[in-house]
Amino acid sequence: MARIHSVQRQSTLALRRRKDLLLREMRTPSDLLRASFVERFGTCGKPACACHSGQKHGPFYYLTCCLGVGQVKKFLLKKPDQRAQAKAGVAAYKLFWEQLEELSQINIELLRREESLVRELQG
Repeated sequence: MARIHSVQRQSTLALRRRKDLLLREMRTPSDLLRASFVERFGTCGKPACACHSGQKHGPFYYLTCCLGVGQVKKFLLKKPDQRAQAKAGVAAYKLFWEQLEELSQINIELLRREESLVRELQG
């Protein structure tokens, strides 16, 4: 669910300044991952194992990505470097998506006010 920004209470000038700032800050990160970083604990098939009395095996770290209905990519992140990169990539995606969403809400508000989305160059 997208975060709702309080764009209706801001002046058009403030919206345009925020939009300019977002456009300057937004860069598509090369490590961006549209995925989830998952930590799991599990039980094994041995009936006498301690995992059946509360001390589960793990943690195991996975990266999961839904490509479509019934198409989920999931794999184990075995190395600490993989886990760090996966966490960073998921965080980069989240930040980029939040900035994109705010930009969209600003543009919607500017259109509602019958303002142009493209600034005219003054010269």
